[in-house]
Amino acid sequence: MKVAIIGAGVAGLAIGWRLAQAGCAVTILERDVAGRSATWAAAGMLSAGAEASSMDRAQVAFGREARNRWPDFARELESAGGRDLLYRETGALLVAHDEADVRSLDDEGKRLLASGARADWLDARAARDMEPALAPHIQGALLVRDDADVDNRVLGEALAAAFTSAGGELRECCTVQSLLTEGGRAIGVLSAQGTIPADAVVVAMGAWSGALGGVPPGILPPIRPAKGQLVSFAPPPGTATPRQIVGDHHVYLVPRGNRVMAGATVEDAGFGMAVTDAARAELVASAARIVPQAAGWPVAECWAGLRPRSADDAPILGETVLPGLFVASGQFRNGILFAPAVADALAGLVLGRRPPFAVDAFDPRRFAAR
Repeated sequence: MKVAIIGAGVAGLAIGWRLAQAGCAVTILERDVAGRSATWAAAGMLSAGAEASSMDRAQVAFGREARNRWPDFARELESAGGRDLLYRETGALLVAHDEADVRSLDDEGKRLLASGARADWLDARAARDMEPALAPHIQGALLVRDDADVDNRVLGEALAAAFTSAGGELRECCTVQSLLTEGGRAIGVLSAQGTIPADAVVVAMGAWSGALGGVPPGILPPIRPAKGQLVSFAPPPGTATPRQIVGDHHVYLVPRGNRVMAGATVEDAGFGMAVTDAARAELVASAARIVPQAAGWPVAECWAGLRPRSADDAPILGETVLPGLFVASGQFRNGILFAPAVADALAGLVLGRRPPFAVDAFDPRRFAAR
């Protein structure tokens, strides 16, 4: 079976890897460099618990499924891709600044426990014992024990290496100009490097997933970009920094090596990628509210990425109303978390197999029916 995948982010690469492992002849076409768009811009959080409050029931279940697959996925990928992903199961600490936050996090903790997650309320003293850098005014924190993180930039590199090692063909700096159709189905793509015939075409173009040429109107689901800006602090040696993901409803802090990342904004700003002084100031101030010393930490890097956001904020996974044309997009804030489940689900659907977990709620055809 020949498969063409448009987009070499975490979704496209992971799907391609699984299909190549299954014996398919897979070509991934990327207009830039593999793993250097939204995958590169992320913070690598695997927060099936901490992000649950922003997801509906189907997404919570899907996030849990993906999170459960991550340990084996990471081990296999590190072996196949020859990279240390810095996968860490350290949990996430969601802090309460005031009594309103205490009540909100108490409710959130109860919902997590009811869903089978491991979550514990820590009083102020216990929270600061766990994270001494926390601000003195913190009233307590919800510890979400199952959350984890991974180096998302290394993840993209490892997936590209694993995919090509499995026999896949990766074409970087290769723009796809149009989908090719015949007899009412997708039969390949026309790219800057020529025609790529395919039995199945997978659109994994992130925020650009709705912009593929040659597709009849109403086939591709609506996707819009959600801009996110982040900063990376370089705390001086010997400075007390968070040991795990720490956050509130405004910002998260993710320690990685000798840096601490803070993010991320959610902006409806079209496809603009400008990094702004206002966003930088907002992120530094929000980080300092949790860890006061952050106000004086040097900012080593500022960057922005575009998340793919669907009309109902749920992923879009599966075959469209045009036979042979599949979509893997709409992951919004959870593209890294969802990756193992997206890969297995889409690879299975392309091969004509029903995934062993629920993805019906994410069917692209839900939009076509409106």
